[in-house]
Amino acid sequence: MLPADYKIVLMNFMRLGISDSQPNWLQQRIKATNSVFAILLAILILLLISAIIFATQIMTLAVGISLVIVFLMLWLHSRGHHLFTRFFVSILPVFVSSCIQGAYHMSNDLPNASAWVFIIGFQVLPFLLFDPSEKKLRLITIVLNVIIASCYELFNQWIVLEQAPPTPPIQVFITIEIGLILTIGLLIAMDGIFVTTNKENLDLIKSVEREKEEQILAQEKLNKTLEELNKSKAEEEKRIWAAKGVAEVAKILREDDSLTAIADKTLVYLVKVLHANQAGLFLLEGEGHEQFLEMKACYAYQRKKYLKKSIAIGEGLVGQCYLEQAYIYLTDVPEDYIIISSGLGDSKPRCIILIPIIANEKVYGVMELASFRPFEKHEINFLLEVGENIAMTVRSIKTNEQTQTLLYETQAMAEQMKSQEEMMRQSMEEIAATQEELSRREEELNLELKNKNEEITILRERLEKLSLNQIITVPNHQVI
Repeated sequence: MLPADYKIVLMNFMRLGISDSQPNWLQQRIKATNSVFAILLAILILLLISAIIFATQIMTLAVGISLVIVFLMLWLHSRGHHLFTRFFVSILPVFVSSCIQGAYHMSNDLPNASAWVFIIGFQVLPFLLFDPSEKKLRLITIVLNVIIASCYELFNQWIVLEQAPPTPPIQVFITIEIGLILTIGLLIAMDGIFVTTNKENLDLIKSVEREKEEQILAQEKLNKTLEELNKSKAEEEKRIWAAKGVAEVAKILREDDSLTAIADKTLVYLVKVLHANQAGLFLLEGEGHEQFLEMKACYAYQRKKYLKKSIAIGEGLVGQCYLEQAYIYLTDVPEDYIIISSGLGDSKPRCIILIPIIANEKVYGVMELASFRPFEKHEINFLLEVGENIAMTVRSIKTNEQTQTLLYETQAMAEQMKSQEEMMRQSMEEIAATQEELSRREEELNLELKNKNEEITILRERLEKLSLNQIITVPNHQVI
């Protein structure tokens, strides 16, 4: 067989009775049991050879029986009965060694040194084959081994030899050497377990450290995820807050058609929800070059002040905000810009924000708020959206006002046209009556003229007849 084949056979032998379902510590103890089986087989074979060479019948018999028992135990061990075989292997070598010691020991004679080498060496087997967690089995085998080793005199009484065969020095030497080999082999097996255990402990420590690092990474990832979730939750809460605020402002804007009324109510709500201290709302008034920003409402420290204040386009921050069509946020407020007054005295606000009231790229006014605390980003976005809603409402109200004005003017013009139409109708009726009268007079005049013409014709005819008659009645002498 090749060395590789021996290695495979040895590896297969060392895995007898081991299954993957067993815990690691049990696999190590079964592997140690396999090592003990290998050592026992080697020792027993050497002892058998020694007994045969030196013609020691009792030794040959004992070793032969031990070999049979070891092979039987090895078969049971391979079938999975590791608990029984470990227990048996822990006490069998001590038992056999004690029997040999009892057989060779004679009264008033020193104990057999070679036998005691084996007895003492085999005392380590319970510690080797049983895990510390198997306390009861380990303790039982230790106690049994001590009892067996201490009762070698009983074995001496049971095993009666007429005369103890002499032990040649070479056999004693070989036996001692075998005992040393046994002890060293057992120590190597124990060292293998310790090395394996130490390696497993190191692997376990590394695994624990690796798991700890993984747990730290997982914890960091979890913390990051939680942070992102908390951030998302906070953003969602801010979004809900802003949506609720926009809806509330929209409700306020729908409640009234008066710009002054909705401006006042809107500022009251904004100051309350934003924890601001002062607020003002300026709307665009006038036409053409005469346009200006007029304060429609203001609020200060939860008490209203109705002030008449106008700002020219481009004047101050309010006018600048109108021209730039972008919000202005100041955290370094000028000393003389604005003062917030309360019962505790006058204080300068920490920040001021001006929001253009703009819709469809057309500015309808400016909203200004002052506060002792800085405004957050979502609050600024909220104000921008509110400003757009206010702008659309202002545009709608002004459009309605213009429409109403045009309607009034149209109605007035319609009334005027209706009145003028009535006057024209009356005039037409008068003209028609006049024309009718003129027609009637014309007819009368024509009839009268006709009658006159007829009378003239009759008179003319009569005159002609009269003239003719006068000519006829003249005397002849007058005619001649």
